[in-house]
Amino acid sequence: MVNDICPVCGMETMPDAPTVEYHRMFFHFCSAQCQETFLAHPELYSSKAGKDRNKILKQRTMNLAEPLDDETRKLITSSLLNMMGVQEVTIEKGRVGVTYDLLQVTEEQIEKILVEVGAQLGGGWLERLRRSWVRDSEEIELDNLAAPPAPRRNRPPPGA
Repeated sequence: MVNDICPVCGMETMPDAPTVEYHRMFFHFCSAQCQETFLAHPELYSSKAGKDRNKILKQRTMNLAEPLDDETRKLITSSLLNMMGVQEVTIEKGRVGVTYDLLQVTEEQIEKILVEVGAQLGGGWLERLRRSWVRDSEEIELDNLAAPPAPRRNRPPPGA
């Protein structure tokens, strides 16, 4: 049996892979993360233009409420590097730096993993505002990429 290719990351899927029906087409995914990413912007990954896209690398630094011990640091590093699209992770004092492909993972998904592993994100109003701004800007960028191209209007003016 030939396996399908995940529309988000391009990896082969397994026979029991998560599946979504979108516009009468079935899409198979290599992981729940890729399925979640697809469902957020299906038009970005289901079109031919989506298949010809390049990576969109982002570098973000997330401030933590307190520095991490060595065991938690190792757990966070391995958990983040196991996510699709995460390229690099650095942890220094109370900060986690991540380089990732926005087409495969968002900062919001990364933050979710940090919290699940036991890290506490910085809770000051400025830090919450920054995280909110990053989430909104990533959402807008993905929406813009998923939007169809604007129609061309290269007609000469009337009477010319």
